[in-house]
Amino acid sequence: MFNTSNTPKERKLQIFGDPLEVLWKNCIFDFCGVKNFYRKMFGVIVTSKLEERQMWLKEVRKTVDAYFP
Repeated sequence: MFNTSNTPKERKLQIFGDPLEVLWKNCIFDFCGVKNFYRKMFGVIVTSKLEERQMWLKEVRKTVDAYFP
């Protein structure tokens, strides 16, 4: 699972924890019987540069290829 955020990772973890990880992994995927779960968050989107977003897309392609050869 890939998602984006405008909150820096450190702040998100300190203030909010990681509710999306819990929700998607435990309450959706696991509930549906999907045990092989991977999640990557990309951000901060609002301040990202084109080159950074292009790197993120390359990372997504590599990850998808690894999970679905």
